[in-house]
Formats: sequence, structure tokens, C-alpha cells
Amino acid sequence: MKKLVGALGTAGVVLTLLVGPSATQQAVSAGVPKVAVSGTPAVGSDLEAVPATWGTTPDARTYEWLRDGEGDVLSRAQDYVPSEADLGHTLVVVERVRFGATQDESSSAPVAIAGAAAPTAAPAPAPAPAPAIVPAVNQRRPTIKGTAKVGKKLSVRSRGRWVAPGHRFTYQWLRNGKPITKASKTSYRLTKKDRRTKITVRVSAQRAGYPTVAARSAASKKVR
Repeated sequence: MKKLVGALGTAGVVLTLLVGPSATQQAVSAGVPKVAVSGTPAVGSDLEAVPATWGTTPDARTYEWLRDGEGDVLSRAQDYVPSEADLGHTLVVVERVRFGATQDESSSAPVAIAGAAAPTAAPAPAPAPAPAIVPAVNQRRPTIKGTAKVGKKLSVRSRGRWVAPGHRFTYQWLRNGKPITKASKTSYRLTKKDRRTKITVRVSAQRAGYPTVAARSAASKKVR
């Protein structure tokens, strides 16, 4: 110190102590920031180096991608797309910076590389709708003919008007609205049981897979 004082004088020593290290030296020695990796660490996905935040903006930045943190440099670009060779390994990106004549570097944390994501299966096409089932429609009720007297025969004059393609028609004779046993033809002979009752016929349109639709005739006069 005595020699330094002798050479520079007291003022020179004080000036040196006040100025201290350069701004570049302060930035380098203040602690090394971390470069990071963004993106999905999987085969075929793009990874990108996120620059470290240094105390002073570097004059230059370069990058090196390494497998398992060692070996040959895989890429010197800021981004890197992992290949099948990287599967099961880790990748590290090293950022090298220059501040004038001073250099420094930062290494990212290792990222493990997974397999490529499986392609999403296309949804199965929706099944085509079944044809709409339209029930039969009666547009005019059935009619009957004959004399309402015991021993006489009543017959179906008309089964009515229908919109019922592909349907078949069945018949049921009714006594005061209740089915008469074994009376399921297009005609019915009146018996003593029918005396003082009214007779009707019910016509039904039927087809497999379709609802059954029925229509009833007007009632006869009271059977005498």
C-alpha cells in the first residue's frame, strides 16, 4: 500500500477505492441467473430456451442443447425439437453470454423427454336414424249394416277410411262396448244374449313394429 501511495498519491488511492470493479464485473459476479426451457418435453414437440435475465443486457447470446447434460451439442439454435433418440433422456440448454471481453454461461434444469402424444381417435360416426315409425291414421269410422234382431246377421259395411300402408285389419264385435267371445269376423249373427243391447264393431290396423290403432263403428239400434 505504501508503494501504491508513493506511485499514485493519496488522491489516486481514494479514487481507486471509490470506483471499485466495473459494471460488467458486477453483473457477472452478482450471481448467475437461470436460463429456462419452455414447451412440452416430448418427442416431436418444440422446445425453446427462455433467456436468462442478467443484470446487464449481454452483448451476445448463444445456446447449446445437450443430451443428459453432456456429449455432442445437439443444436445451437434457441429452439430444439426432441427426436426418438432423446426418448428416455434429459435435455439441458446452456446459454453463453458475452459482456464486452467477459463471458459467462447459465444452464437450465434438466427436462425428461417423454414419448410423442398418441393421436386422438376420431369420434365414431353417429348411427343413421331408424326410419320414423308413423302409426296408422283412421280418417272415417267403420260402418255396419243389417237388422238388429235376434237371429239376424250384422255385417261390416265399411272398415272406414285409413292411412295405414302395409297394415292388416282385424275385427272384433262388441256388446254394449264389451268384446263378444269368438266374434272376430266381418259379420256376426245376433243371439238371445244380445237382446236389448247395442252392437258395435271395432276395426284395428296392425303392422309389426308399429302401434295398433283401432276405430269403432256407431252402435246399432237395440237388439229386439
